Amino acid sequence: MPAYLINSTLLGVMAQRLVRTLCPHCKSPGEPPEEDLWRMLTSPWRSERPASGWMDPVGCVECRMTGYRGRMGLYEIMVMTPAIRKLVDEHADDARVREQAHRDGMRPLRVSGAVKVATGLTTAEEVMKVAPLG
Repeated sequence: MPAYLINSTLLGVMAQRLVRTLCPHCKSPGEPPEEDLWRMLTSPWRSERPASGWMDPVGCVECRMTGYRGRMGLYEIMVMTPAIRKLVDEHADDARVREQAHRDGMRPLRVSGAVKVATGLTTAEEVMKVAPLG
């Protein structure tokens, strides 16, 4: 597709992944994920690991002993900024476009997941399953 058609019609791009939600009936306070795992979740941003809010799955009758009940979305939205439009005109590769999107404020799926982990809605392992590195 020609670059001028992309730039004249596209406003943005959204990615979505579903992650399992901890069961509200049986989740229990847990230990924070390892520092390396937290760094992977929040890359390329450097976010301090919150001291509390971590939850672990337990299992009960309500969740059929899985520790999870339902799903929620992780979202990543890339707005077509002038800088990204210029890269499209130049036929830049995906890595350059993604790098520019991060500079323009795009929050990756994993960072969206890290917020949900820090508030006790899911686990770091669940986020890494649906939004792996790379």
